[in-house]
Amino acid sequence: MSEIDYSKIGLKCGIEIHQQLDTQHKLFCDCKARLSPSKPDTEIIRKLRAVAGELGEIDIAALSEFLKGREFVYRAYPDETCLVESDEEPPHSLNPEALEITLTIALLLRCEIPEEIHVMRKTVLDGSNTSGFQRTAIVGVNGSLTTSFGKVGITNLCIEEEAAQILRRDGNQVIYGLDRLGIPLVEIGTSPDIRNPEQAREVAEKLGMLARSTGKVKRGIGTIRQDVNISIAGGERIEVKGAQELRLLPKLVENEVLRQKNLLEIRRELKKIKFKPVKPRTVHVSHIFKGSKSKITRNKTTHAILIPGFAGFLKRKLTPDRTLGNEIANYVRVKSELKGIVHSDEDLKKYKLSKEFETLRKRLKADKGDTLIIAAGEKEAVRKTMNIVCERINQLTKGVPKEVRKALETGDTEYMRPLPGAARLYPETDIQPIKISDKLLRDIRKNLPELIEEKMKKEKMEIKRKAKISDEIIDQIVKMGRKETFDKLMKSGFDPKTVSTTLTSTLRYLEKKEKVNVKILKDHHFIETFNALKERKISKEAIPEVLKTYTENPKQTIDEVIKKLGMGAISRDDLRLIVQKTIMENPNLSKDPRGKKIMLGLVMQKVRGKAEARKVIELIEEEMEK
Repeated sequence: MSEIDYSKIGLKCGIEIHQQLDTQHKLFCDCKARLSPSKPDTEIIRKLRAVAGELGEIDIAALSEFLKGREFVYRAYPDETCLVESDEEPPHSLNPEALEITLTIALLLRCEIPEEIHVMRKTVLDGSNTSGFQRTAIVGVNGSLTTSFGKVGITNLCIEEEAAQILRRDGNQVIYGLDRLGIPLVEIGTSPDIRNPEQAREVAEKLGMLARSTGKVKRGIGTIRQDVNISIAGGERIEVKGAQELRLLPKLVENEVLRQKNLLEIRRELKKIKFKPVKPRTVHVSHIFKGSKSKITRNKTTHAILIPGFAGFLKRKLTPDRTLGNEIANYVRVKSELKGIVHSDEDLKKYKLSKEFETLRKRLKADKGDTLIIAAGEKEAVRKTMNIVCERINQLTKGVPKEVRKALETGDTEYMRPLPGAARLYPETDIQPIKISDKLLRDIRKNLPELIEEKMKKEKMEIKRKAKISDEIIDQIVKMGRKETFDKLMKSGFDPKTVSTTLTSTLRYLEKKEKVNVKILKDHHFIETFNALKERKISKEAIPEVLKTYTENPKQTIDEVIKKLGMGAISRDDLRLIVQKTIMENPNLSKDPRGKKIMLGLVMQKVRGKAEARKVIELIEEEMEK
């Protein structure tokens, strides 16, 4: 990470955690709270429009979605959807099981609980709710979470319904599955007390573990999401949505800080050169690009605009991997039908447009300090795009625009929509207020679960007493939920180092690189594997392949796995013959300083886990020294 003084730059950061609850039924009906294993049996087509909220205003984010003019297709399922999901029937009463879980989390976070819970409607027009709003209710306020960097306030804790999931996009049509809509969800929002990227990761991790401490939240991809609110001094609040992986959180925060910092620097520079807001006066230049070799402009309506004194700005880096040009092109993709723009700060050779831009520069009498931007496509789409380009460039004179951005897997973000305001909330008139009795709170307090964080501390101490392995490895074993497996393998007398490596590095490799579902592996799979190692039926190097094969059919015996992989232990004499043959096939390696290492790799490929690397190295050294 680059060295940024986050206190000096005035970082303010808060997190919202969205965690699905593991209940039998949905939040406002008796449908099963799960993703359906069945095929859809009904399809509904709708368009949604923005309406005024409680304050009599239409929310800017809702209006932005409405203006996209999308059509939404909803697929319903036999056991997971009813008339509530399709918005053809009022919601039933709030799920008491979901409420109790949410109250448990609120008490664990030391929140104040209101005497009555009032369900509200939150306007959402991206199609993820058939009704055009999401139901949500505040269950706790003014809580706190302790981190290694200090306390972080919990401003609100809400119970709400999960949105429908996007199955596919098809042009202007978005297809949603209604099986996820209405699954109970807890939303935990923090104060902007987070002061650096690492603290953001720690807060998200602690909140996730605290929710899991109840034993009543869903696990797996898509069941928990983090939204991050970020601003710096002089900037504006940006909401980054959909951060799935904890490891990416620090990079997301750092990159957003850099983006805002660089946008403020661009604003200062534009002010210095007395840059004037751009008017969307475009020039029709299709004749210049008509005979182009580029697919971007060939046989399309092409318009151009000249931005005086703007040369070089579009190639300015906002983050290590994204430029201002990338930022504007993404803004165009979200708000128009076109896929992007082409500008004179780019390498025009890759678009085969160098000559055309030279002609365009002469045609518009552009100076070296000016920027040229073109858009090509249908006539109306091109005009709309140029207006959008000018809108985004003019925003640069104000600094950082308030908006919602989407988290990318690279750790960067891209524009999604304007930041919503208070105008999106109004009361849910179909559900009466829910009173929270003192007795209910007393009963929940009596049965508050032990926090996973506290349990993990105890587990780490237990492992330390049993085996001499590093604190880092112990931490990984506990976080991966393999402490009981470790204990059983230790009782069986297996080597602690090999066991700990298998339960951490090997499982992580199988999950990330080989895309193996390691959750299938049970304790007996590991015990059988290590017994085979002890009896010299397999080598240490064979462990990943053995475990991977178990996941393909968990009912296999270890002997069946070994037979399937052809992994019977190889004798020393047979191994020596393989080494000798490999040396003969690669005579030049004896002179190469890295020869022994390369030879090891070649032999290990041939024996495929039938021999330990240590034994292979011994034989290579013996044979190469002859």
